[in-house]
Amino acid sequence: MTLSEQIDALQAKVADLKSSLEASRHETNEQIKARVASARAKAKAAEETVHGQADQAQTQWQSVKADTSAKMAELQGRIERKREEHDVKAAEEDAEWAEDNAAAALDYAAWAVDQAEVAVLDAADARAWADARAAASPPS
Repeated sequence: MTLSEQIDALQAKVADLKSSLEASRHETNEQIKARVASARAKAKAAEETVHGQADQAQTQWQSVKADTSAKMAELQGRIERKREEHDVKAAEEDAEWAEDNAAAALDYAAWAVDQAEVAVLDAADARAWADARAAASPPS
């Protein structure tokens, strides 16, 4: 996949994310739960793909994965416990915590896109330099 194709794919994922958020505002709790389960399955599959390709970023990926998994497990446990208690205030706090967690994930994604932009431009620069060197070299 070319860099341009990867950027297009990332842009499509962001558009899907926005559509998913908008759709969830008009869905029942059960529909949202199904959407969450589907998103988790897609994230798991993507995680496995990225994990296989991320040899250079192994340590950082492991840290992010562990942190995210721990946060999601904690959030899921809190939500389940609070649903059983029917505690409105606690549910509101859980919702705010979940929204903060989503905002943090989006901040991380924005940072990752910034890093990807630098990497893409570095790659373009390296290719231009290599092409210029090749053009300037006398034929062998």
